[in-house]
Amino acid sequence: MESQKESARPFIDGERIYLREVRLSDVTENYYRWMNDPEVVQYLETRFFPYSREKIESYVRQMQEDANSAFMAVIVKNGDEHIGNIKIGPINWFHRFADIALIIGEKKSWGRGYGTEAIKLVTDYAFNTLNLHKLTAGIYANNIGSIEAFKKVGFSVEGVRKKQRFYCGEYVDEVILGITR
Repeated sequence: MESQKESARPFIDGERIYLREVRLSDVTENYYRWMNDPEVVQYLETRFFPYSREKIESYVRQMQEDANSAFMAVIVKNGDEHIGNIKIGPINWFHRFADIALIIGEKKSWGRGYGTEAIKLVTDYAFNTLNLHKLTAGIYANNIGSIEAFKKVGFSVEGVRKKQRFYCGEYVDEVILGITR
């Protein structure tokens, strides 16, 4: 069992949140609930399959071993609560770019700016620690909240892939956002 002191150690410290590695101990009933809640995963490719706790644990183990990704838990400082995850990767070390993916699983945390803060923290980390040149994110066009969160950090729309994603019985555009160092 992790001590409270260990669980509170940030890898990247922000104003209201911190990021740290995702641990097997993070695969709780809450995490399981997020991954199987249609509203939470509505814009994620994971929505097409049910997720058992074992499958989530397997994914966490895989990410822990992946040298081409940084998979981090988003933790609210006030209460030390795991509310979601953010990933940089896969990282292309030759061309120095990567994708960012984010999930805020706790619905009570939606619309409070935690996603924006997490994006800012990983963007700074990617540029200043990993020495990456560019970050991108592909977002469903109807996921306005995510698009706005990335724009607040300085990402700009680089393109639109028309009718790229299947959503609620129809094809929707995918907005490609990017930022360079």
